[in-house]
Amino acid sequence: MQIYKFISFKQLLIKQNNFFNRYKISKIITVIIFSLLTFILITNQTFLALGQTSETLENNNIENVTQVPSLTPISNIVYKPIKIDGREIFKVAAVAGQEIQGNSNTSPLNIRVRLYENNLKQTIKNCFDADTLKLTIETRENQTLVFASDAEELKNQFLIAITDLDAQIHGISREDLTNQIIGFMKDALIRAQRERQADYLLRRLLISFGIILVLILLSFLISIWQKYCLRKYQKIQKSIENLKVSRPQIDELRNYQELTTAKTELTLGQKQQLRWEQQQDKNSFFRSFLQVSHLILWLSGIIWILGNFPHSRWLQIFLVSHVIVFTIIIGTYLAIKGSPVMVNWFAINSFKRLENQSYGHRKIPQAITFSHTLKGIVMFTLGCIGMLWIFQNFNVSITIVLLGLGIISFTVSLGGHNLVKDIISGILILLEDQYAIGDLIDLDYTIGYVEDMSFRVTQLRDVGGRLSSIPNSNISIVHNFTKDWASIDLRIKVNLDSNLSQAVQLVKQVANELKNDAEWGDKVLDSASVLGVNSVSQTEVEFMIRMKSIPREQWNVAREFCYRLKQIFELKKIAFNATISSKYR
Repeated sequence: MQIYKFISFKQLLIKQNNFFNRYKISKIITVIIFSLLTFILITNQTFLALGQTSETLENNNIENVTQVPSLTPISNIVYKPIKIDGREIFKVAAVAGQEIQGNSNTSPLNIRVRLYENNLKQTIKNCFDADTLKLTIETRENQTLVFASDAEELKNQFLIAITDLDAQIHGISREDLTNQIIGFMKDALIRAQRERQADYLLRRLLISFGIILVLILLSFLISIWQKYCLRKYQKIQKSIENLKVSRPQIDELRNYQELTTAKTELTLGQKQQLRWEQQQDKNSFFRSFLQVSHLILWLSGIIWILGNFPHSRWLQIFLVSHVIVFTIIIGTYLAIKGSPVMVNWFAINSFKRLENQSYGHRKIPQAITFSHTLKGIVMFTLGCIGMLWIFQNFNVSITIVLLGLGIISFTVSLGGHNLVKDIISGILILLEDQYAIGDLIDLDYTIGYVEDMSFRVTQLRDVGGRLSSIPNSNISIVHNFTKDWASIDLRIKVNLDSNLSQAVQLVKQVANELKNDAEWGDKVLDSASVLGVNSVSQTEVEFMIRMKSIPREQWNVAREFCYRLKQIFELKKIAFNATISSKYR
């Protein structure tokens, strides 16, 4: 009894471990990732808050100097900021349109910015004494000069010149602007020098090293999760391929056992395939989400590291200033990846409405076909919207972009008229319902099941497993074996000395039994029609019958009919030979 309890307890532990491995590991990884991400964000915000607090204490009037909204707009006046290590000090102004031959580098504004920033960098590089640093001014008729000096080697180093135009765009007098800039510039120079000290750089290096370790750990966890999702994706893909392979083949006759255990319901198979494709699209979207999360983590970490060092802080500011563009790109990418999930969801929900209608057996393949083609349209539309949004963020006129796209489209239509023909032919095929995904069609030069379809090409899978991609403009004549209803001819041969009337009567009897059968009756639309004697030879008499059934079931019905006919002919001791006439081999 104790052994039995021990075994039961061990089995319970195994089941709990399996449950944990299957259902809990993903949640644990999620909690770890988002906990670490939250820790990073909180830590980053803490350091930023401390830095901003010290800057605020050093200069309370900085906002009045550096914010663009406080500037007074003046016609024909342009302005640009002066920065130290990516941090803005104030803005200088100049009259617009003074470039030499349209070269913006020769404009007075850009020349001033380069000169002043070089002076500030040179002052920091001279290693001044922060305790004795003093900024002095020299007022002239149309400008105020600012110099830097200390008690050691720095003697009246020229920094910047403040003009009346600079004061005018700030909306204050030149004297008030000079007083504001001097206080903030002194603090900025001291801070820039302190950030270049060895102890400060060492601390920042250790913080950056810790960030990299955290990023590596998160990358490892995300990669494990991605591999797990990829295995699930490959498993679903294998199930879809097996479902496609299991479609009915009519080049060989199945026996009764195969018919009862492997009856092919292609419409059900299509719906199951669409459900698996939806799971596959969900898996693909989640893996894309993990990839984007991976990218965001590393991008955030790199931006944080760049801000830790004065020489690379300009790159951090540049990347942060374009965060909206990155957000648009990532959002568009995720929307494109998630659109197939929504399209498949609408297609699957439409089955519930179509299955209860008399024409549902045809509308379901149509819904599947439209869902496949709609995916491409939605992806293209989302991509165009994202691209226009990006152009708008860079202040590019949408009208100009649309005009350019129109010109490109016109050029492509002239050079790629075959592509336009393919798309138009694909639209007509869908609207006229010539065929749909899952139909068995004959295009004279090839025959097979429609495995996939877009506005440009149709893909057929033949009996040998060969996949043929055919441009829609090359499709002129289509023979659809699985639309609305289907029929198949049976050639039955009996010996010359057999009772032909009895054989024909038995054929009609089997046809009526099949029509009234509970399992096969709904697949047979009409009883078999005996077309009469087709040929007579020295040993055999051949007569033909025609059977009508629902689409995609004509071969199964014919096989079941042949099986039952064989049983009753053997019972009556009539030797016969039956052949299913079909072009599909």
